[in-house]
Amino acid sequence: MGELAPRQSNSGDVKILETFLARNPSVEYIRYQWIDYSGLLSARVATKSFALSLGRKDSPLTIPSPILTALIIDDSLLFEDIEVGQDELFADWSSLKVCHYAPKHAMVMCFVKEGGRKDGKGFRRCPRSRLQELCSSVKGKHDLDFLVGIEVEFYIFDESSGTPKPVNMVAHAYSAASINNKYLPIVEEIVDCIQKVGIEVRQFHSEGGPGLFEISTQPMAPLQSADALVYCHETIRNISRKHGLHGTVYPKPFEKLSGVGSHIHLSISRLDKQENFLAGLLENWRALAAFYMPNFDSNLRLRPEEQIFWGLQNRTATHRKIKDGHWELRSVDATANPYLAMTAILTAGMIGLEKEKSLTMKDPKKMVFESMKDDEATDLGILYKMPTSLKAAIDSLKAAEELKDALGPELIDRYVKVKTKEEENFGKLIGSERREMSMRVF
Repeated sequence: MGELAPRQSNSGDVKILETFLARNPSVEYIRYQWIDYSGLLSARVATKSFALSLGRKDSPLTIPSPILTALIIDDSLLFEDIEVGQDELFADWSSLKVCHYAPKHAMVMCFVKEGGRKDGKGFRRCPRSRLQELCSSVKGKHDLDFLVGIEVEFYIFDESSGTPKPVNMVAHAYSAASINNKYLPIVEEIVDCIQKVGIEVRQFHSEGGPGLFEISTQPMAPLQSADALVYCHETIRNISRKHGLHGTVYPKPFEKLSGVGSHIHLSISRLDKQENFLAGLLENWRALAAFYMPNFDSNLRLRPEEQIFWGLQNRTATHRKIKDGHWELRSVDATANPYLAMTAILTAGMIGLEKEKSLTMKDPKKMVFESMKDDEATDLGILYKMPTSLKAAIDSLKAAEELKDALGPELIDRYVKVKTKEEENFGKLIGSERREMSMRVF
């Protein structure tokens, strides 16, 4: 595919910014935001006047090259990849939102154009650009649309003593007792803040841990859903901090308590192609884990020897079919770059659709709390298991030739390099050190 121009998403329409500022006179600062290959949300804060001057001149904000693909969670850099030159942030003004969790601030998500002197790839490594490009291409080629809803899970916990501690509340999932406490107003404030910017929340409830909650968003187009998830995460962190607590979406904050997922509800409009699409997802799901479970400790929230399979209304399946063309993808966690993860997941599904892969795997039609025996799994066409480590996920990705070809070497090579370095660095730490480091940013 050719290089994406950010104009395709109204990035250059400064009238959106001017109208927004007129309607929100309290806004003084604009956060230019992007998510890098480590899954970290980054921001440059521009004054209102500077953002307007950039917009009116149709100019990007510049950052060091290639900060998008060279920064590790532990704040180390892949120094060998740092180059002379700079990258450019093109604000997508259609994503502009008031930061109701941060007075005077608004945020805008950006397309990142690499301009490094030797190895700049334009927009080809930008996750947000690639997701937009993919959805546009699929619509034009196959008249197919996607909708994505997210189950946003998070812990609220207390770290006033210097050590993370669960809050004191009833931990029964869904029970009324688990929301009849002083933390309910905090969750309500989070939901109110999210809804004020037009992100529709369907419901919220407690999960199976003290301080563990879930907020479900209304399905949106993939790009807008990823933007909404970024806003939700920032709201959770900032509102929790306002009340003297810590909010995290890290997958395993407490060793003996429930993990934190970020389940995706994915729908496709072409029901005649749903089995081909699902076949592509299942075949590549182990390799895709490098994108949707990218933290060193992501696998800690999974059952041992968890198998990859689909099932109708089966919450023990990695792919729960809810109805025709609608699945819940239950393996995903919130340390993933949502743009990268969704691009990779949709690409895998489209491989199945375009190559007309047959869905040979059968629904076991039962809950699977422990792995099925090999002969039973083989009879059902269940051939793969979830990776048990980040290294195993990376190795699976490196072996997935169709997926790698579809995503392209410019994305795959650098992503594998970043995650391999991250795995190496985190492997030298003990679990508490890894948790502390990741929970600072997730």
